[in-house]
Amino acid sequence: MPTRFRLTTLWGCALVCALIMSFPAMADEAADRWNVIKDSGDAALIAQFREDFPGSPFDLDALVILAALITQTDTGDAPASGAVTFIEPLSGFGETLERYSLSTLLKTSPVFPPIEGLPEEYWKNKTCSTCHEWTQATLCTQATHYTKDENVHRLNIQHPLGRPFKEALRAWAEGGCL
Repeated sequence: MPTRFRLTTLWGCALVCALIMSFPAMADEAADRWNVIKDSGDAALIAQFREDFPGSPFDLDALVILAALITQTDTGDAPASGAVTFIEPLSGFGETLERYSLSTLLKTSPVFPPIEGLPEEYWKNKTCSTCHEWTQATLCTQATHYTKDENVHRLNIQHPLGRPFKEALRAWAEGGCL
């Protein structure tokens, strides 16, 4: 039995070492790709980078640039094409959210449980309004939290509609919650 324990421990250590040694290569790949696309002005490329390298050192920069690209306006109060509004379909936040507006998404069923381990009968095939009373104003207040630097880490916490939904909320808030 002691030999088996040592062998298992050895394999475990080898696996951990292999994982640790792969991180620099992944970081280098992220840095190389980021240097190529950071000034491109292409929201799709930047969104793809965030999907390919979640949590990379460039993630916050990518999010800020992506939000700026999506919420840029040509004239004062009028949203630019591609800006996030409450009632217009989203674009640039992944296929899952394409064709849905924020107001429509509030009427959909969660993709993930709102609380890890919560039995499906409590959340599957339910809508946000089952537990929340979201209005455009209250959702704007919530979305504004994602715009503050001290709250950026909250984007990495799983959301029932996925991280892209939080990113859309952030972009919407940065654009003035129009």
